[in-house]
Amino acid sequence: ILGDGELKVKLNLKARAFSASAKEKLEAAGCSLTVLPGRKKWVKPSVAKNLARAEEYFAKKRAASSSDSTSA
Repeated sequence: ILGDGELKVKLNLKARAFSASAKEKLEAAGCSLTVLPGRKKWVKPSVAKNLARAEEYFAKKRAASSSDSTSA
């Protein structure tokens, strides 16, 4: 949902995503927003395994770099 236009009534909205401007305008109008879960994209098991390894690797790098910056 995009934040184009004006709203003068309270609504209960459910969507997969709201733009920042839409969320701001809708909340200001007193609307109730619910973000729906997106569908998961199917990937081959071997690709999923590689993605998990990459995520683990980068998480370790982020943890190491944050601990280096706090100790310096």
